[in-house]
Order: sequence, then structure tokens, then C-alpha cells
Amino acid sequence: MSSYYIRNEKKYKKRRALITVISVFGIIAIAMGVYLFMNKGETTATSPTDSTKPTVAQTDTSPTTPTSSEHSAAAASTSTSVTSLNGVNTKDHGFLPNIGSVKKSGKMDGLRKLITDYTSRLSGKYGVTFIDLATGEMVNVNDTDRYIAASTSKLPINVLLYKYVEAGKVNLNDMLTYQKEDVEPGTGIIQQSPFGTQYSVRETSKLSIRKSDNCGVNMIIRLLDIQNVRQYLVDLGGKVYYDNRHRSCPYDMALVAQDLYKHYLKNEDVYGELINNLENTDWHDRIDAQLTGVKVAHKIGNQVKTANDVGIVFASHPYVLSIMTDNVDFVAACKNEATLSKKIYDYVESYAAQDQLQN
Repeated sequence: MSSYYIRNEKKYKKRRALITVISVFGIIAIAMGVYLFMNKGETTATSPTDSTKPTVAQTDTSPTTPTSSEHSAAAASTSTSVTSLNGVNTKDHGFLPNIGSVKKSGKMDGLRKLITDYTSRLSGKYGVTFIDLATGEMVNVNDTDRYIAASTSKLPINVLLYKYVEAGKVNLNDMLTYQKEDVEPGTGIIQQSPFGTQYSVRETSKLSIRKSDNCGVNMIIRLLDIQNVRQYLVDLGGKVYYDNRHRSCPYDMALVAQDLYKHYLKNEDVYGELINNLENTDWHDRIDAQLTGVKVAHKIGNQVKTANDVGIVFASHPYVLSIMTDNVDFVAACKNEATLSKKIYDYVESYAAQDQLQN
């Protein structure tokens, strides 16, 4: 082999090696460019989705304190009736705080003493549960003893009914037929109707609250099934099982009223109708008797030697008050409950006003 050929072969090898190196670096550069371009596109596409995640979490979680960016995302996603994560602006009651969204007052020992001192001097037995819905604080006096529920039981029955309405299981415009099995003497006007008379679910519910209609509530029970009502009370954490003896306690009824308040804040369009009926009953001789100008959504219960009342008082700090009695003089008990209710209202307004001054 000639030396000329060998020299040229070496020269070509060097050229081929150089071309190979340049090609490899070129391929690497192109690959990196493609990777960076694709990664940039992916980041741009996913950023809006990631930024909405705090919104979903904050919609249903009121106790959590959000960061500033989370608060902005939540505010953008909530309905126009929600002013902040601390509460809701309602059409009929103005701003209402979420349960437990306000700093605890630390005044519950004084309120417990007020209730105990007053009720201990009365004849008969009084059970009381109080819940400050703004702070979440609770006071209980004789609260889990068994009492005759009487017509306070119409409150959980109707709250469950409206839960079914919200879930689409029941339509308020559906018709219910008054039947012989629904007959129950006492309060109400449906008992004056002939069997076969039809009432809408909406009208039946309204009568069972405003007129405390016994036949009407039996028609609703037939629609819901009493076992579902009992299970609802169990699921809330009730202490007294609502069996055929129709017994309950102030604590259990207070849980129902608190549950109604919670759902009213979430869906005023549905639960506002029930709240309105509770504010416009035929009875104003107990919790709301001395609360002039204050809206009270409540349900009474009357029985021999029993005078009950449970409801939501829309005070500066909205609160639940549940009072049940045993072995009392009915007329005297109604007056006593009105007096106790006013004492509690004044006490709450006093510490609520102090909170406002401090803030």
C-alpha cells in the first residue's frame, strides 16, 4: 500500500471523526431544545389547574385559616352570597357567621351559672342546651335527660324533609293524600278535611310547622319513613333514641337546630323557606316572647305538664336555644322560658358587644 493512500486515509478518518462529533453534539442540542420546549408548554398548560386546587378545598372547610393566595382563589369560586370564609350574607338575616368562625368568648361559665341559678328555683324540671353559633361554644343543663318531645319532634322531621328536597329525592310540589292512618287529634287544620284531600309537600310542611299540624306531620312521616328520621338523629350524635315513646332531650334538638343553621348558610334558596315558616308559627309565648324585633326560627312542643321550645335566635351572635321541661305547670313554664330566654339574650348581646369593641 502506497504512503499516499495511507496519508489520505488518516486525513479522511480525522474528517469523519470530526463530522461524527459535530453530529452528536447537534443531536444533543436539538433534543435539549425539544425537551425544554415541551416542558415549557406543559408548565403553561397545568398552571391554571393547580391554582384552582385551594379553591375547592376552601369551599367546604371553614375552620382552616387560608393563605392570602388561597383566600383569593376561594373568594373567586364561591357564590355571590358568600362574603368571606367567615360567613354568609343572607337576604333575610344579613351577615351570618359560619359556626365557630368567631373567637371564643370565654363567658360560658357565667352563662351556665345564670341558667342554673334561675331554673333551680323553679318547680318542675328544666333542661337547657345553648350553642353560640358564632363561637361554637355550648352550655348544657340537665340536657341529656329524657323529656317528652311533643311537637318539637316536628323540627327534625322537617329538616330531614328539606334535606331530601335539596338532594332531589322529594319535590315540594308533589302531592300528598290525607288518609285515615294520618289522623291525630290536637293541633292543626288538616283533620277537618275529608280523607282523600290532597296537599302539596310544601303546604303540608308549612302547616306542620306554623300550625303544628299533627295530621300533616304524619303525612310527612309516611313520605320519609320514621326509621330515616330516627337515623338522622343518630347520625347527628343524638343521645336519646326517638322510639315509639316519643322521648328526646334538649341536646338532641339543639343539634338539629344547629344542623339547620349550617345548611341554611350553604343553601338559603332551599332552607330559607323552612326558616321562614319557623319564624311565623302561631306560638310566640316562649323563646321569642320578650325578644322584640329579633327574628327567632323555633318550634314549640305542648303536652300535659310539658312546655318545650327549640330554635335559632338571630342575635348579634346567632345562637341555638333548646328548652325542654317535665312536670311543670304549663302556663307558668311558658312565662319562665320567656324570662330565661331574655336573660340569655341580654347576656349574649353583652359579650358580643365587647367583642366588637375589641375588634
